[in-house]
Amino acid sequence: MSIYSNICFYGGGAWGQALAITLSTLNHNSTILVSDKTRETQINNHKSERFPNLKLSPLIQATTNKEKAIKDSDLIFITTESKRVLVAIEEISSFSKNKINVIITSKGFATKKGETFNEIIENKFHNILLSILTGPTFADEIANNKPAAAIVANKQIDLASSICKLFHNSNLRLYPSNDPNGASIAGAIKNIIAIGAGIIQGLQLGDNAKAALITRGVSETSELIKKVGGDNTTAFGLAGIGDMSLTCSGPHSRNMAYGMNIVKNKYQSPKHLVEGLNAIDAAISLSKDLNVELPIVEAIYKIINKEADINNIIKNLLSRPIKNEFSQI
Repeated sequence: MSIYSNICFYGGGAWGQALAITLSTLNHNSTILVSDKTRETQINNHKSERFPNLKLSPLIQATTNKEKAIKDSDLIFITTESKRVLVAIEEISSFSKNKINVIITSKGFATKKGETFNEIIENKFHNILLSILTGPTFADEIANNKPAAAIVANKQIDLASSICKLFHNSNLRLYPSNDPNGASIAGAIKNIIAIGAGIIQGLQLGDNAKAALITRGVSETSELIKKVGGDNTTAFGLAGIGDMSLTCSGPHSRNMAYGMNIVKNKYQSPKHLVEGLNAIDAAISLSKDLNVELPIVEAIYKIINKEADINNIIKNLLSRPIKNEFSQI
């Protein structure tokens, strides 16, 4: 039996609903905190705009009453886009009198300086017990009960394990980790690399080029994780190479689709969320502060900001000085 009895999802989008659907298959009740009455009514009538072919379980309820939902909860998943996470944390912290378990599922940096959510929360929000849920997971596949695996990262491994046990025997297999900073960085960088994969796809550079991009992207992720004091092996697991491989697999990924549009000279603001755009300035700032070379991330940054010709950037990457593949790890 789970130690959590009042589960809340802060954010009624695809990912929050998908996780609630998964928990409902294990007979867990949950409340989805939404921002409008229309979505509240839909969900409470067991309908989902995100997954119109599915009938939601009566174990899933929605509310717009933020204060009540937070106060009643002993476990809260933040399932919003990354730039809204800190606002959610502030509200959860202010409404919760006691320590509260919070799981962030958003993949990105907390600030433009490249700080992770774990760093910010450790220093400012002492009643928040934070975990990071991340890995190769498309929401629609989770909602449709297709198998997947991810990690839950918390410096207190027993808390990470308690979240994993909550989902045990569902279609979502979770593994505990004690590296929340590494998990956060892996989740942010993979979105940037996926934009690069879209550029490669759009230019029809082939599968070899994409494989090289992913592998070297994992290497850059590993080096950055090590520099912030995380466990660089996180880059070689589900949070790193696993998630990066998925996000670079095709236009199902919004980040990759955006990269493909860049090749078509469509630089306009995307209609849908592209987390890689939110993350790239922070990644560049962090790499400069830590004196870490991220040649692929920097190349994607230059392409997005039209600082150089795409073909010249590719030539420069290929002509970099020769060194051992893992000389920095």
